[in-house]
Amino acid sequence: MPSSSSDSTEGGDVALQSLNAFFNPRSVAVIGATETLGFGHVPTKNILSHQGVKTYLVNVKGGRVMGVDVFRSVRELPEAVDLAVIMVPSGSVLEVVKECAERGIRHAIIESAGFSETGEAGARLEREVVAVARANNMRVIGPNCVGVVNTSNMFTTADVDVATLVKGGVALIAQSGVFGTALVDRACSEGLGLSKVVTLGNKCDVDEVDVVEYLADDEETKVIGLYVEGVKPGRGRRMVEVFRVASARKPILVLKSGRTEAGSRAVRSHTGSLAGSDRIFDAAVRQSGAIRVESIDELFYTAMVLASQPLPHDGDVAILTNSGSLGAMMCDELESLGVKLAALLPETVDGLKKVAPPWASCRNPVDVGPAIIESALPAVELLGRDPNVGSMIMIFGIPGIVSSPRYFGADLTPFFEILGEAASKAGKPTVVLGFGDERIIKMAEKGFGKSHIPVLRNLTLTARAIATLYKYKKIKEKNLTSKSPGE
Repeated sequence: MPSSSSDSTEGGDVALQSLNAFFNPRSVAVIGATETLGFGHVPTKNILSHQGVKTYLVNVKGGRVMGVDVFRSVRELPEAVDLAVIMVPSGSVLEVVKECAERGIRHAIIESAGFSETGEAGARLEREVVAVARANNMRVIGPNCVGVVNTSNMFTTADVDVATLVKGGVALIAQSGVFGTALVDRACSEGLGLSKVVTLGNKCDVDEVDVVEYLADDEETKVIGLYVEGVKPGRGRRMVEVFRVASARKPILVLKSGRTEAGSRAVRSHTGSLAGSDRIFDAAVRQSGAIRVESIDELFYTAMVLASQPLPHDGDVAILTNSGSLGAMMCDELESLGVKLAALLPETVDGLKKVAPPWASCRNPVDVGPAIIESALPAVELLGRDPNVGSMIMIFGIPGIVSSPRYFGADLTPFFEILGEAASKAGKPTVVLGFGDERIIKMAEKGFGKSHIPVLRNLTLTARAIATLYKYKKIKEKNLTSKSPGE
């Protein structure tokens, strides 16, 4: 396997230069371009429709594709393009890579499958491709992937609808191509704003270590989320080094499959990865300052919170709820994660008693029950001013009849918008748990969305997201204190 260019050079700036053409190419050759519905059609259409990229189409059949003349060979191209996107049968990939090398192309995304994930014959072919790439200083993403998405310029080589992409601060790295596409689709449907997405496939050259090093210097990326199936042999130590540097700048969330024997067999047949010891991997992740998550939902929700909220102040969690039961369950979840409830100042409690009905609980959690509409705003303002409160969780289980057209038909969007403004003014991380009626949860999303406050739907994952905020705060503080005075 070729070593990363960053292994033998000075790090960040080199990583930025070596991978930048994958995300910001000035010219692209689409090799295997096709108008036929199926493999290669959507990437061809997406790249061709990008106004800021000079695109050349290549197919041995020649002719025209999507109204554009097609070259029969890479050798016919009038220039050495920044990036080659290769979508030909696996048996033709080696020859295409050789042609790219001869033409001076130094970046390639191989979307074709049929390599190490299929067995020894495919692995041998993959090694031959790597040998050619390495001999010609060519960086390769793939094979067996769908490449990249960059929302800053809307450039993508993946099977995604560009019109649905939502810009934001979360970068996703996925070893699987199809799963990576599904991650993008889900992110867009749930309003999770993305900066960049990379699908790595078999990782014959570029791996998650290279990409994290690149993203550490990417100003548009605030949070890095990874789905990995295994780490390449000999890359564990480098992974820890790169992740440690990157996690000092921004949170890194890691989701790994292949934790069990059955899972290890599955990833071996999927991308040809060796999952390795999960215990060793877990220790390496902790040592690096990255944070491991246990599910796709946790990856999404936690990334959403980290990307949108500041780190906690020097205080603990305050809960405002209209359901004592949900508040109690949230307390259980937080305590199980080692997160403390804030001890409210006496003046905060006195203030809450003045704005809440006599039967309300004005300790923490603050349970105002059916008086949530009247009491929530002053309660948020009081909690926001309390120095013992480092973050807030608002829990809403408002009955559906409030918004039902058959009953009250209330639009609570303005109410949630005002609450969001008050919480945002306090400058403390705030997360909302919406429980119950979907109409009201949608209103909450719209209202709190004005202040970029996330509305989650799962109590356990809301607690875990808040816990991760505190965990990452400790990681940042540890990084600061471990630096020498001269750094």
